[in-house]
Amino acid sequence: MAKTFLNNPVPDHWKIIGIVMSLLFFIGIGAYGLQIIAERDVFINFPLPQKSAITNTKEQYEIAKIYSEIRQIRSDTGGSLFWLKLIALFVTVGGAVGGYLVGQKQATRSRMEFEDRATRSRMKFEGRKNVDAAYQSIVQELSAKSHLLRAAASAKLGSILESFPEEWSVSEDKDENINKRNQLIDLTKKILAASLSIEKKKSVLKNLTKSIALHSLSIAKLDELKKNPLFGKDFSEWFNSMVKSKIENNEYYDLQKIDLSSVNASDAYWANIDFTGADFHKAVLNIASFRDSILIDSRFREAHLQNAIFVNAFCRNANFMLADLRYADFSGSKLYGARFDRTKVFGVIISSETVFSDNPDKKVDNSENGDGSEMIFFKDWLSLKINELEKPS
Repeated sequence: MAKTFLNNPVPDHWKIIGIVMSLLFFIGIGAYGLQIIAERDVFINFPLPQKSAITNTKEQYEIAKIYSEIRQIRSDTGGSLFWLKLIALFVTVGGAVGGYLVGQKQATRSRMEFEDRATRSRMKFEGRKNVDAAYQSIVQELSAKSHLLRAAASAKLGSILESFPEEWSVSEDKDENINKRNQLIDLTKKILAASLSIEKKKSVLKNLTKSIALHSLSIAKLDELKKNPLFGKDFSEWFNSMVKSKIENNEYYDLQKIDLSSVNASDAYWANIDFTGADFHKAVLNIASFRDSILIDSRFREAHLQNAIFVNAFCRNANFMLADLRYADFSGSKLYGARFDRTKVFGVIISSETVFSDNPDKKVDNSENGDGSEMIFFKDWLSLKINELEKPS
């Protein structure tokens, strides 16, 4: 295939020199030819048929001068000098006009680019206004008097967590869209958590507990989790057996560092959720399910957790200080470093796979009514539970 200028944007400089020299050569030849044509019938040393007609040198000089002037006039009006001047005129005028057109083209392009950027910026701003307006209208419905509107609003916010609307990505910058999406997702979780703490209607509360737990745990968050120093061999084994396949199938959810203080979430089904660093201070979580969930560094201080389910949950360094855990099920749970201090533990269910860490000098409340009438050391209570497991049924 023959090479073109586009295929070879930097031609060989020797070719350019050759083209310029050839052009100059042909211009010189053309000018010389034109000069010959212009002077074709003019002779300075003209023939004198009658020598007596010109008798002195002065007359001969005057005639030669006239012919020389005729020759100059012909050269100026039709010879090489005329055409060279004409070429110079066209080059000068053409250069000036070309420079003006190039300048205008650049100015026009700059103006169009500026107008395009301004239009994009305006559309981006208007898009954000539309997104913010749509989002605000949903949030306002959460405070409506009608419990049906509040339930519908919670479902809409849950759908945002489950699948973020693509039409809300108003920027052409991918990173900016990701940041905006993450901000809205975090804000949505906080709004739903706040609603859980003030809502009274049971049906709306049920919708809220479902909606807040619809944001799938991303692979990026998983990589961050693996970098955590608490991601040891024991956690790795539990993770690979309980969680890994669910994350790959988008069946594990993200509520890391969520503030659920004082929420009313009894009977919430919060299985298969990463609650790393979550705060459940004084939350009402009776009969709630945390099956197969990650509860690393979670804080359940003074939480109400009667009949709660922690089956196969990973609760490293979880804080159950002053929590009501009566009849809670910890079968298969991993409670490395979990803190039990004045915790109500009557009727707690454990299994042979349940792993506890020692809580030296800490007492727990083993009274049925949770009134503090039977305070015993944690290690003594744990010994009683182990003895119950070892007894033949």
